[in-house]
Amino acid sequence: MNVCVLLPTLNEAGSVAGLIARIRRMEPDSRIVVVDSGSTDGTPAIAKHAGAELVELRERGKGLAIRKAFEEIDADRLVLLDSDGSYAPEEIPGMLAALDKCPVAVGNRFCGKMKPGAMDPLNAFGNRMLTLLANLLYGKRIHDVCSGSWAFRRDAYKAMAIDARGFDVEANFYTECARKRIAICEVPVSYGKREGTSKLNVLDGFRIGVYLIRERLR
Repeated sequence: MNVCVLLPTLNEAGSVAGLIARIRRMEPDSRIVVVDSGSTDGTPAIAKHAGAELVELRERGKGLAIRKAFEEIDADRLVLLDSDGSYAPEEIPGMLAALDKCPVAVGNRFCGKMKPGAMDPLNAFGNRMLTLLANLLYGKRIHDVCSGSWAFRRDAYKAMAIDARGFDVEANFYTECARKRIAICEVPVSYGKREGTSKLNVLDGFRIGVYLIRERLR
């Protein structure tokens, strides 16, 4: 069984090399793919020097980067992690183990060990409200729809139609699982403070909510 760890990046020069090294220690035989969408701080060169495969996009957008990766990667198991250092690669074995039970696993930050200061009260409230909205609209219970830690069997990620362009891509995973009746397992994961400045804002939260509603009405 071959495993791929996917890291979408945008200006993560401060964290990506260390993250790749930790992944390599946890999963020495895994393929590590960095999909970069227009970094200007040297992230692509750092990732390549650290030993990751590199895919570069001209257009910015996390959803666009993941769509490109899903098209090009052909691994039995795929693990997706945000590249800002907030998610621990040491959780990868638990995510992979969950795939023995269901086709998709999501890391649940609220049932894991969230470090002090990792998520401010506004972001925590927004995450919970978006998760509540997702559950009400689709009836597929989940506790952390905006998590940046996901794992997929090959048949699951190849079946997904990824049309989100930005930070609504996690909502895209969820709606595809609900629409196509793909089971999701939740795995408690730790969550720490990110390296650098967060790229998410209130407007992104609004876009995620709009995406959930629009897809339900489609």
